[in-house]
Amino acid sequence: MFQLGIHAIISLIIYMLCIGLSFQAVKAFRFEQLLKKGRVFESQILLIFLAIGLGYLVASFVIAFIDTSIQLSNLF
Repeated sequence: MFQLGIHAIISLIIYMLCIGLSFQAVKAFRFEQLLKKGRVFESQILLIFLAIGLGYLVASFVIAFIDTSIQLSNLF
């Protein structure tokens, strides 16, 4: 049970880090040029949703990679 708690905490930290990093990366794009003029709020919401989606995908990959790496130790 203790290992599950540690895994959950590490997973949450990885998710938050990846979402934060993806938010910084997505801010480099200028979504205002793609949307209608005067739609600042919608472009900010799009930025947040894209950052959450990209961060989730990257974090899921990292967590799956770590889990698979840990399970490889059972092979030997």
